[in-house]
Amino acid sequence: MIMGTLQTEVDQAGVFRRLRWRLWRNGLWVAWRQGRTRLITVLVTSSFTAAFTASLSYFLFRQLTIHNIPVKGAIAEALFDLLFFSLGTMLLFSTGLILYASLFTSAEARFLLTTPARPDRIFATKFFSAATYSSWGFVVLGIPIFLAYGAVATVPWYYFALIPLYLMGYVLIPASLASLVCLVVIRFGLHRRRWVLTGLALLAAAVLLWWLYRVGLGLRRTLTTSGREVQELLDQFAWVRSNLVPSRWMTRGVLAAARGDVWGALWPLAQVWSNGAMLYVAAAWAAARLYRRAYDSWASNQRGRKIYRSSRADRLMALFVGYLPPGEQALVVKDFRTFRRDPSQWGVLVIFTLLMLLGAGNFRRAQLADLGRLDQYLISLMNFFGVAVLLCAALSRFIFPLISLEGKKFWVLGLAPMPRQAILRSKFAFALTGSLLFGGSLILVADLLIGLPLLVAAVHLAAMGLIALGLSALNVGLGAALANYQETDPSKIVVGFGGTVNMVLGLGYVVAIMGLTLLPLHLVQMGRGNEWPPPLWVFVGWLPALLLAGLAVRTPLRRGSAVLQASEF
Repeated sequence: MIMGTLQTEVDQAGVFRRLRWRLWRNGLWVAWRQGRTRLITVLVTSSFTAAFTASLSYFLFRQLTIHNIPVKGAIAEALFDLLFFSLGTMLLFSTGLILYASLFTSAEARFLLTTPARPDRIFATKFFSAATYSSWGFVVLGIPIFLAYGAVATVPWYYFALIPLYLMGYVLIPASLASLVCLVVIRFGLHRRRWVLTGLALLAAAVLLWWLYRVGLGLRRTLTTSGREVQELLDQFAWVRSNLVPSRWMTRGVLAAARGDVWGALWPLAQVWSNGAMLYVAAAWAAARLYRRAYDSWASNQRGRKIYRSSRADRLMALFVGYLPPGEQALVVKDFRTFRRDPSQWGVLVIFTLLMLLGAGNFRRAQLADLGRLDQYLISLMNFFGVAVLLCAALSRFIFPLISLEGKKFWVLGLAPMPRQAILRSKFAFALTGSLLFGGSLILVADLLIGLPLLVAAVHLAAMGLIALGLSALNVGLGAALANYQETDPSKIVVGFGGTVNMVLGLGYVVAIMGLTLLPLHLVQMGRGNEWPPPLWVFVGWLPALLLAGLAVRTPLRRGSAVLQASEF
């Protein structure tokens, strides 16, 4: 008698949906029962960030109306185009980096590939996790910005109902594109690394040359007045205002909703969602055919033993920290090598830098267009805040987890002939050096492109020095005091209790330093133009700012040193 085989078809989509729901429910229950303080801290942090973003956005939109600039006109439209394009670019790279780590380097993905689960289902699970993780800040920050815009522009009620739909739909487009690029590059480009890197280098050089050419034209044209400066400013954004660019659909829809045009708002919304869904289906189709082969290619490429040698960048970093003893210099170079060898760590910083410099070069064109004060002081304050927040996020992501990640291997450092305080000092020197180089150079170049007086740029550099000093000490000190030696994933360390507390304190420190040192100067100079010197009272806040910086350096480093000294490994 021949026994037939029993075949059952499992609803894999339902299995993964139930898995995600159970993980979310259990995680929320554990967070409430065992880590209630952490959950409340996260909620308070998100509320504080959203409230601060809404207040700052309301102030900036009010400045447009004070300067008689229509908030529903062409200039606001150009600003929204650049905003959506910049956010989309950031989402493209951040989602791609997170998805790469989730699909190829995580132990969970390796386990799922040994099960009968289809590759497209594994991809879908990792895709939505990566998209959610990379875009939560986009939604949390985006909604307050557009709420503030609606309060200033007096928009109809359905504007507020459409904004979340626009933001959630827009996330699908860069996330799907990033996943497609990630799969194709790993599958076909991993063994052709030289050709891929050469192509990327040529593309980056072409973009840099194009940007330098546009900036040069802008600097030359500002020497003469043609009477068309506003139109020329808007023309600078023509390359992101094409109807084929998704950021343009977002701008058209949001402004149509603000103007009361219902059908004009629904049509771009349909464009955003339909194209996002189409790209996601294409990414899932590609994953079904490429993911397993891409993973095999990636895994086979990891078997070779990599030999790392000293580079000029390492010697340059050692030169920057030459004031340290030789042993601490070696520790700084070790951390720097780990940082520079991981593109997922410095890639987003490079993209943000290029976008910010591009925006500063474009806004330089508005200086003769009766927008001088808005251009020079309001935009420079926005640039400074953007760099400071990015520095806060970067240090929280890269510096705060350093001590935790070395936990199980800390005994190796413990054998070094130096006290544990020296290890903490080396990490502080590494964080401070990188912060000063990144933040200081970016602020200086942006201020010069905008056309600020050199004395104001010097004030910006001094304020950035205080911010870099305090943030570096906070991340190193709290990273040691609130270390989590059981976790090996840096992203989970950052979003944990210690990382959340560190981010809250860092943002509060940035706001306090800017409020004490820069805000009075900018408010006064916006009414005086380039007249110098300003009243002496605008510098009164520097004394409490210096005291606050000293407290931010001394307290966390002392606490972190005490906890690290008492720890057993």
